[in-house]
Amino acid sequence: MNDFKNEVLKSINNIGGCDATDDWARGYDDGVSAAYSEVDKLESEDPRIELIAKHYGFTSQANMLTEEAAEYTVALNKLRRGNTQFYEQIKEEVADVLVIALQLRVLLGAEEIDRIMDTKIERQLGRIREEKGE
Repeated sequence: MNDFKNEVLKSINNIGGCDATDDWARGYDDGVSAAYSEVDKLESEDPRIELIAKHYGFTSQANMLTEEAAEYTVALNKLRRGNTQFYEQIKEEVADVLVIALQLRVLLGAEEIDRIMDTKIERQLGRIREEKGE
């Protein structure tokens, strides 16, 4: 991601300001500056996620994902049966699943996982467009 981030920053920097003095030009310049600032803040990975992932390794965290997903399933089933107190627990379980999934993303190769996710998202968006008759 750092190479991608650097390329985006370079591209934004190359856009540059238009050096005009009207309101539109100032807005344009402010937008370019804001975009640069926001992209510059981006981190490629949460270093804490990477540290945990590398400490425990793939096998441990793959097994942990199974456990956390099972805990989510149990909480969801209890909610479905009308136990509304499990709504808050579901939030906790989703957070647990996501933290472990992000660790596996790091361990398996974030760029490839992101590429696969993008393909799946685009495929689902295509299905939605079909459902809407677009």
